Amino acid sequence: MKRYKKSFLIIFVGLCFLKGQSGYQGLISWYSPVTVSLGGGGILLNIQEADRQNPALLGETDKQKFILDIVHYPADVNSRHIGWILPKNKRVYSFHYRQMDYGRFDGYDEDGVSTSFYSSNDSWLTGSVSSRSGMLSYGMSAGFFYSRLASEKSILMVFSFGGLISLKKQNMELGIALKNQGIILRKFNSENENLPLSCVMSISKKLAYLPLKLNLDVEFMSDTQQPDLYLSGKFILSESVFLRLGINSDKLNQQIESGVTKDLITGTGIGLGFKSGKYSIESGGYFYNPGNWIYGVSVEIYR
Repeated sequence: MKRYKKSFLIIFVGLCFLKGQSGYQGLISWYSPVTVSLGGGGILLNIQEADRQNPALLGETDKQKFILDIVHYPADVNSRHIGWILPKNKRVYSFHYRQMDYGRFDGYDEDGVSTSFYSSNDSWLTGSVSSRSGMLSYGMSAGFFYSRLASEKSILMVFSFGGLISLKKQNMELGIALKNQGIILRKFNSENENLPLSCVMSISKKLAYLPLKLNLDVEFMSDTQQPDLYLSGKFILSESVFLRLGINSDKLNQQIESGVTKDLITGTGIGLGFKSGKYSIESGGYFYNPGNWIYGVSVEIYR
């Protein structure tokens, strides 16, 4: 197991910049190009991943939709996400399947002798429900998270809870969410393993004289001392074209003396979307250091 972990940590170098260190990186990775383009934030702008970010946001929609997301990370790490959002009987339900594939690795025994290849991946199945009463929306999600590293396996039961207040006159929304609460049903080994618990407070504001909606998130992680900050926005360019932008506080820690231009784009997300009738397609990218970026594509079908 030690040999597996040693090789596997190489892949995590490209992922751990997203959040603090965690034994279950798949719980805090980005599965949608919308999340990527918003720099990991924009929780009140991102209904695609509301089930795990803030389930209460689902209560703000009245349209059924199907979602297909693909995100590519460095070192041939890839994620896939399939979602279905279903408004019914004054509630909104959603069902999601996510998978993170970390690729194949060279295996070695305790003596350093090469053995067969092994692979690693995470799978996550969730269901959520949200309801709205006046200006208040509330929701929760529950699911099973399965993580595999070679022959080692771990199984979790994960919950997220959210609340949202809509202030229509002020064109403002206030949200709070508790993420990744849960139970470890099966551990990788006998060592203590903790979930990446977090509490997120969000505020969004639609500007009066610009087709722009801004969002600020403050996230408190259980394994970090300082909160993570995210500033993002969605700009409506026309009836069918929109732009997303996002930065986060990791940008301050990722500045590299490699030129002004590279420093400016480091820690920045950007995405462009097109909507026509009942179809929508969106692409997004995030530059986490010069020459390295995450990118993805999303397709949505409305009914």
